[in-house]
Amino acid sequence: MKIVRKNQLRPGARDAVLIPLFKGADPAPLGREFPALQAAAGRRRMKGELGEALACQALEEKRLYLLLGAGRPGSLADARRCAARAMSLLRENRAGRAWIVFPGPGPWPADYLAAWVDSLHLNHYRFDRYKKKKDRGLERVFLVCRGRAGLANAAIGEREKVLAETTRCRDLVNEIPAEIHPDALAAVFAESARRHGLRLETWRRPELEANGMNGLLAVGASSCCEPALLTLTYEPPAPHGGRTVALVGKGITFDAGGLNLKPGNSMEEMKSDMAGAAAVLGAVNAAARLGLAVKVLGLAPLAENLPGRRAYKPGDVVRFANGKTVEIVNTDAEGRLIVADALIAAARLKPDLIVELSTLTGAIVSALGDSYAGLFCRQRRLAADLLRAGERCGERLWEMPQPEEYREAITSKVADLKNASYGGGSSIKAGLFLAEFAGRVPFAHIDIAGTAFLSKPNAFYAGEGATGFGVRLLVEFLKELSGNA
Repeated sequence: MKIVRKNQLRPGARDAVLIPLFKGADPAPLGREFPALQAAAGRRRMKGELGEALACQALEEKRLYLLLGAGRPGSLADARRCAARAMSLLRENRAGRAWIVFPGPGPWPADYLAAWVDSLHLNHYRFDRYKKKKDRGLERVFLVCRGRAGLANAAIGEREKVLAETTRCRDLVNEIPAEIHPDALAAVFAESARRHGLRLETWRRPELEANGMNGLLAVGASSCCEPALLTLTYEPPAPHGGRTVALVGKGITFDAGGLNLKPGNSMEEMKSDMAGAAAVLGAVNAAARLGLAVKVLGLAPLAENLPGRRAYKPGDVVRFANGKTVEIVNTDAEGRLIVADALIAAARLKPDLIVELSTLTGAIVSALGDSYAGLFCRQRRLAADLLRAGERCGERLWEMPQPEEYREAITSKVADLKNASYGGGSSIKAGLFLAEFAGRVPFAHIDIAGTAFLSKPNAFYAGEGATGFGVRLLVEFLKELSGNA
């Protein structure tokens, strides 16, 4: 789907025309401009509330008109929800092309229109690779802004580069487990390195053993695909003198729980446990496509967590490359073990900061649901920058506490730390566990377990499955660091 901004409404035959009606706005002028809507709008008496919708087929014009409650003018959250609803209605009515007419003189700020562009693309997405009948969807959408608009077509093109990487991330997370394993994901990273001129370093068993990456070796011991640690590096095209950012993404390509086997109905969505790694891949690719003036290191620890004769066991102790030892209490708390290895490797590269994303704990879903990811960060400036980036792009974060007194819960009687059985506040304590492996580098952990994969639609996504959460957040954060925000 292609989105283009226009100044004038010139629909072709059978094009759909959609008009957002804002809260408190008078619908009468719309009725005068679009006579097909006048009688129907008068009977409905719409007030511009989110969720209100009116569809009208103009038979003489052979055209569909949609009047849609758009909520508060200027609200980014309302824009995203309204755009999601708009795409659902356009799909239901099998529209091939659509004109979205923003009434009034404007001005229409860039961030408001960008929220529409993002949400339209996100809700146009469908994963139908294994369906015989494909959903064609819309081919083109025109945004008609009367008066001044802050988002040019060039800026829409930049957004579409980021959204293309978000789509790629969603495809990887939605793909079936038979197709996405450490070998396959390593090949995807290699293909991205070739396409975008990136540098890729791949560690498999020999390199993992030589570098003491024992968390990955333990978790991946029972899989037919040996684990991997990938480092994808983007260097700016010109000397930048700016900062170097390490992005770390958890890549458990399938999580059966190991010997602490998950119940059957808890495994269905465990192909999504590599959503952090997919988001990091998308963010590094997008940084390269946009030419951002910041060096980015993308680290992805990859493993499958399966039961078997070589599986690591409850009661084992794993020694990490930074000298810390960890008692294995539960093999289904594997993500923090492979991420710990990646954090050690990232800190050795001496970046200015580390941002890590992982589908880490079910507890964060209980705390924040599916619209916010949990942010765990003790550096105030880094936390503020990430929170601001999340608000701008709609991938919202909620900052969680990290009290020092909770650290006692992650200590073990037989080792320095333990990987599970923390009691209440387990998301917070898992964040404290990860912080033990980032060294002195400013570090932020983002738990995306509730936002990366939806079991049912929510206010911002009209379909279930992978959301690509993290790609747009990280790109927005990197843009600000590079001075391109």
